[in-house]
Amino acid sequence: MTSRHAHLSWLAAGFLTFILSLSGYVYYSYQLTYKEIMASVDDKLLDAALSVQHILGPDYHDNINDLNHISREEYLQKSKQLSDFTKKLDLEYVYAMVMIDGNVHFSASSYTAEDVKNNKITYFYDLYSEATELNKAAFYSTEPLFEYSSDQWGHFKTIFVPFTSADGRVYLTGADITIKDLQARLNTSMSQAIITSCFFFFIAVLVAVVYIQLLKRSYGTDSATGFANHIALQNTLRKSKQLHLLMAVIWVNDLEDINSFYGTKIGDTVIKRLMMRLKELSGDSYTLYRLSTNKIVVLTQDLTKTDSLEHMINQFNLNTPIIKEPFIYVTLCTGIAQGNKDLLLENAHIAAAQAKQSRHSLVRYSDSLHKVKSQYLYNVKMAKNVREAFNEQLLVPFFQPVVCLTNNEIVQYECLARIKTAENTYLKPEEFLTVINRSRMDGQLTRTMFSQCTEKFRRTSIHWSINLTAQDMLDPSLALFLEDELKRYPNPSHITIELLETEAIANFAEVKAFIDQIRAKGVRVMIDDFGTGYSNISNILKLNVDGIKLDGSLVKQIANDADVFLFIEHIASFAEQVNLQLIAESVENKLVLDTLLKAGVTLMQGFYFAEPQANIESTSEFKKWPAEHLN
Repeated sequence: MTSRHAHLSWLAAGFLTFILSLSGYVYYSYQLTYKEIMASVDDKLLDAALSVQHILGPDYHDNINDLNHISREEYLQKSKQLSDFTKKLDLEYVYAMVMIDGNVHFSASSYTAEDVKNNKITYFYDLYSEATELNKAAFYSTEPLFEYSSDQWGHFKTIFVPFTSADGRVYLTGADITIKDLQARLNTSMSQAIITSCFFFFIAVLVAVVYIQLLKRSYGTDSATGFANHIALQNTLRKSKQLHLLMAVIWVNDLEDINSFYGTKIGDTVIKRLMMRLKELSGDSYTLYRLSTNKIVVLTQDLTKTDSLEHMINQFNLNTPIIKEPFIYVTLCTGIAQGNKDLLLENAHIAAAQAKQSRHSLVRYSDSLHKVKSQYLYNVKMAKNVREAFNEQLLVPFFQPVVCLTNNEIVQYECLARIKTAENTYLKPEEFLTVINRSRMDGQLTRTMFSQCTEKFRRTSIHWSINLTAQDMLDPSLALFLEDELKRYPNPSHITIELLETEAIANFAEVKAFIDQIRAKGVRVMIDDFGTGYSNISNILKLNVDGIKLDGSLVKQIANDADVFLFIEHIASFAEQVNLQLIAESVENKLVLDTLLKAGVTLMQGFYFAEPQANIESTSEFKKWPAEHLN
C-alpha cells in the first residue's frame, strides 16, 4: 500500500469514526432528552389531573342522576376555572368524565379561545364519542393510565386518574398536552447535540493534529542529544526519492565503559559533544543521527563524497578529550557503505562490525564482506528453522553408544539433539546449537530432549545420558521441571547428566548446588569435555561427580603426542583410585582405541563403534574389539 493510499485510508477511517460517534451521541442525547421531557410531562399531567378534583370539589360528582345535576351558570363557572388553570400550566385540556351505560360523558371540561370562537364548548353530560378502549378501561383501574391519542382536536398525550364519589360512582379526571410541542423540543435538543458534537470534534481534530506533530518531532529526536534518532533515519530512507545514498555508521568503542563507570548522563554528554564536533566538521553536507546508545549515522545523498567522508572521520582528533569534567577520550570504528537505500544501513553496520572485530578505525563495505552478510542471513534463517522445529516437533534425539572394552557391551547411550528437515535429513548440533544459545532457547531444548528420552526409556533398563548447559543449571524453573520428571521416572539412577567442565568451574557454587540437588534424586552426574587446558582434577573432585568424559580434541592426539598420553594415563589411574567413571569420546580409529587401552581407558564412544542413530536398534551391532584382546 502506498503512503497516499494509507493516508486516505486513515482519513476515511477517521471520518467514519466521527459519523458513528456523532450518531451515537445524537441518539444518546435524543433518548436522554426524550426521557427527561416525558418524565416532566407525566408529572405535569398527573398534577393537573389531581388538581381538577380539587377545583371541582370533593362532592361535585356525588349523586349524579341526570343532566340537571348542576346548573348551566355553575358549570360555566367551573369550566372557566379549569380553563384558566389549563392556560397557566400550558396544557391543552383538563376535564372530568363519568360512564353511563357503557358510554363516556363529560362532567366538566376546560375550553380554549378557539372553542369559544367556534362555539364548541363542552357542557355537562355531553357524550364523548371518541372515547378509546383505554379511556373506558380507566374507569376500572386503580391507578392513573397514560395514553397517546388523536382526535378532531389534534395529537395528545393524556392521563386518566380514577376517583370514587361518595355514592360509589367512579369518575375520571384527565389532562391533555399537545405532542407537536414535545417533538419541537426534541428536534431542538438534537440540533444542539449535533452542533455541540461537531464543535468538540473539530477542537479534538485540531488538538490531535498539534499533538501528532509534536509527537512526530519527539519520536524522531533523541532526547539526550537533540539530534535526529533511528526513527527519523528510517523515515528519511523511506521517503528519499534518490535510490542510492552514502552512509557511515560510527561505533563509539568506549561508551559502554563510560556509562558503567560515570553513569549514562556523562555518556549522553559524550555522544552529544561528539556529534556536535562531527557536525562542525561536516557542515550542511551531511545529516547526523544517533542510531543507538553508542552508534552514530552520517548520511548524504552525494555519492561522490566517499573520500571526503572518510577524511572527515579520520581527521577527528582522538587525542583531544571529548569532555574535560571529567577528562574522557573516545576511540571510533566506522563502517562506510553506499548503494541501495534499502540495504544501506545493514551494509554500513556490517562494515562497522568488521572494523570493530579487526581493530581497524574504518572499513568500507565491499564484495569481501558479502560472506559476512551471508552468514548473518544464514543465522536469521536458521533461527527461524529452529523455532519451527520446536513448534512442529521436528527436534528429535539421536543415540550414540558408550562401549565397555572389557566385555564388548554397551553400558549407556548419549542422547544428542537433531533437527529433521523438510528434505527428511537431519541437522547436526554444530549447525543449530549456536542459534539456540543466542536465542536463549537452551531450556526449551533441554525440556524437549529430556521429555522424549524419559518417555522412550521409561519401561526399559537402559542407561542414558543428556547434556545440560550452564544456563540450564542456573534456571530455577528447569530445576523444578527436572524434579517433576524424575518423580515419575522409575529408575533415576539410569540417567546421567553431562555438564561442560568450563561452564561448571566458571559457575562453581551454583553448579555444586545443582549437582547436590540432582544426585539426591539418584541421578548420576558426569563432567564433559574434561582435559581442555589440562584441567585441575581437584576442582572436579570438589563438585562430587560420578565420572568424567575426556575432551574429544585431547583423545584424538593421544596416539601422536606423548604428553597427552601421559596425561590421560595419569587421569585413568587417578579415576580408578577415586572410583570415578572415565569415558573417552571421539574415538574414530583403531590406533586411538589401542592407545587408549594402553593408557588404561576401557569406556569409549565414537564413530569407530557407531555413529549417532535415530533408533537404538541401529547402534546395537557396533564394531566390537577382537575377543582375544579382552582382559
